[in-house]
Amino acid sequence: MPPEEFSIQPDLVRAVVFDLGGVLIEGGPSEVIAFGSRTGLSENQWRTLRRDLFGNDGMWAQLERGEVTYADFTSELRRRVIEAGGNVSEEHAADFMGRPEPMGGKSPARPAMIDAVRALRKVVATALLTNNVVEWCEGWSAVFKDPELFEVVIDSSEVGTRKPEPEIYEITQERLGIPHEAILFVDDIGQNLKAAKKLGWQTVLFTEEAKVLPVLRSIWSRS
Repeated sequence: MPPEEFSIQPDLVRAVVFDLGGVLIEGGPSEVIAFGSRTGLSENQWRTLRRDLFGNDGMWAQLERGEVTYADFTSELRRRVIEAGGNVSEEHAADFMGRPEPMGGKSPARPAMIDAVRALRKVVATALLTNNVVEWCEGWSAVFKDPELFEVVIDSSEVGTRKPEPEIYEITQERLGIPHEAILFVDDIGQNLKAAKKLGWQTVLFTEEAKVLPVLRSIWSRS
């Protein structure tokens, strides 16, 4: 059985959906949070700017829906940082998540999580649900658009909607062909899980492998 802090029903799960960045690949929001200090902005300055740019109504959301280019976003990011009194080159603006292509093939993957996906794929459907960027697709898809890993892959920049917008969950459920309540979703961002839960999905917040792997094992090892 899964740990007590996760109130899921393993016997009902017919599909497990995974986030990419922060779950199967290391990184995520912590890299963005650290960027401000690298440009000379105070914590408060960067927090305000970050909420504006990376919020659900900001330019980053537009980028993840495929509405603007990565170059458009990094140019605006650099402009706003300099306007706020920081100092950042074009190169470092493009490197705001620690690597120029954080979802690319050179990103640090979590082998134990990928092994868990393979184990689950033998007993239930598996899907990848990622908020992503057109320009990064070539790098990550070479590894993760693999039918041996995932039956369904949903990239926000391809479908024009992103987590936590309800439409992207509906698209995922439709392509899986499985009822909402039979889906388990693993993500490292609470608001993304909250939106899925409203539709009836079971959810697990990823904080560390040691807590999540027993939950997944309770599914692939069920009799």
